[in-house]
Amino acid sequence: MRKSNRIISILLIIIFATSLSHNPAHAKHLDFLTEIKFPVDHIKSHFYDDWKEKRGSGNRLHLGLDVRAPKGSKIVSIADGEINTVSYSPLSGYYIAIDHMNGWLSLYVHLDDDIIGNDNAGGKKAAFAKDFKKGDFVRRGEVIGFVGNSGNAEGTVPHLHLEIKYLGEPQDVYKYVLQSWENYLKAKLFPKNTMSLLIY
Repeated sequence: MRKSNRIISILLIIIFATSLSHNPAHAKHLDFLTEIKFPVDHIKSHFYDDWKEKRGSGNRLHLGLDVRAPKGSKIVSIADGEINTVSYSPLSGYYIAIDHMNGWLSLYVHLDDDIIGNDNAGGKKAAFAKDFKKGDFVRRGEVIGFVGNSGNAEGTVPHLHLEIKYLGEPQDVYKYVLQSWENYLKAKLFPKNTMSLLIY
């Protein structure tokens, strides 16, 4: 009888411990995602749920969301925050990261580096909306850069690789980005101030 009591106690402890562990995206700041702004300001943006698609000949998983849009389309901050990183790497190309000061960080990758008639000659002036520095404050919806295909995206359709992390872990945020896209479309197609659209 004691043995069965001990087994039951161990099972209860395991169940209790398991209930305490949770996916970071189910944390108290989950409501942050319901308020995000769509990251590209262009009506011809296009995306689908490509979270964890195999990339690089199947050697790695895609831990973000690609938003295709015309080259040079405005990229905006999904929420208020501070600039965490403004940089370049051969894989990511030009990229910028924003710390939203609540455990969430958004990363915007493959920004534009082209100028008309000269591929890759634009550098950081073509990639970023201004000369951002670490610690600069940005507002939700503020233009931070421009869609391109720098880094290992060279030769692909221009797109923004958006990655959103919670406590350093990339999160599957497709449904929240989809909702932000639907909100963006409503605002573009049915603006609140419609008085100027009336015909008398």
